[in-house]
Amino acid sequence: MAEQNIPYLIAHRGYPARYPENSLAGLKAAMLAGACFVEIDIQLSARGTPYLCHDDHLRRLTGSDHWLTQLDDEVINTLSVPYPGFNLTSPPETEPLSDLNTFCQLLQERPKVTAFVEIKAESLAKFGLMATIDIILEVIYPYTKQCVLISFDSQAVAFARKQGAERIGWVIPKWDQGHATIAKQLTPEFLFCNAKRLPHRIEKRWQGPWQWAVYTINHSRSVLKYADEGIPLIETDTIGTLLQHPILKRNACHPSL
Repeated sequence: MAEQNIPYLIAHRGYPARYPENSLAGLKAAMLAGACFVEIDIQLSARGTPYLCHDDHLRRLTGSDHWLTQLDDEVINTLSVPYPGFNLTSPPETEPLSDLNTFCQLLQERPKVTAFVEIKAESLAKFGLMATIDIILEVIYPYTKQCVLISFDSQAVAFARKQGAERIGWVIPKWDQGHATIAKQLTPEFLFCNAKRLPHRIEKRWQGPWQWAVYTINHSRSVLKYADEGIPLIETDTIGTLLQHPILKRNACHPSL
């Protein structure tokens, strides 16, 4: 396989195959395994604090019948997410929900790592597009060279660009001509696409200044296949396992000892 076809892997929500998704423990493990890129999800608390969390309703993650966007920080800080595959007959090992500021401090310790920070639709709807973007930009401002704001909402990332975000990424909600037009108008640095939607043939993909990223691929054979089709960035839940592969580990970013 040619050197230029070795992709970079994005640690999707950290290392959810082995750690709670979006947890600091999982993100640290992904970075120690050699991840050059990580992806996290952001929801705002009732107070407007950005937390690393994919879901607004917390039943799937914490077992609680609450919405994160309606909770005060003090309550959120008492919640935790169990490790995947825990034994139901014993108390599960868990990790707390983390806030974006704490994650950025971790990111500062890993200057080679870039974070894709995904703004979730529920927070945009509850707090408004402009307020949500401004809150997140204020937190990541000292780390802006390491952070890329991304979202399914094209208006959100367009506003982030207007407010000074150096790089943005759009997660494509649908593959059609209308969304192709939006991509060309937006000109993001990154376009994220579900692997099931993206055409395998390069000439059928939308052409522009962006880099393509696909999600979510967890097996080395499929990762190398997409890389051979010209995809430079691939999201995975199994970052530690994939970066042990003799080819994929060539693009690892191990921290300096």
